Amino acid sequence: KNSSQQKGKDDFLSLKDMTELLKSQAPTFLAACNRNRPDYMKELFKKADVDKTGQLTFEEFTKVFALLADDTHRLSHGEDRCGPDHH
Repeated sequence: KNSSQQKGKDDFLSLKDMTELLKSQAPTFLAACNRNRPDYMKELFKKADVDKTGQLTFEEFTKVFALLADDTHRLSHGEDRCGPDHH
């Protein structure tokens, strides 16, 4: 069973779900670039929530995942994690 099917939950992430997920699974990402400021999660969620339903579909969450992947890539190459995208 995947985590979204546990306890009868639907296949969407709320802001609270996304916040808990990133805090537990991506602390290195959140520690950089002033991402630990109070409004960062709300801003990130708002950008990802394309259809403005207040919940993220898997497709919408891939936008968040892409940021995590980019951050990991920059970290692995010793690049500026907070600068503009050069690719």
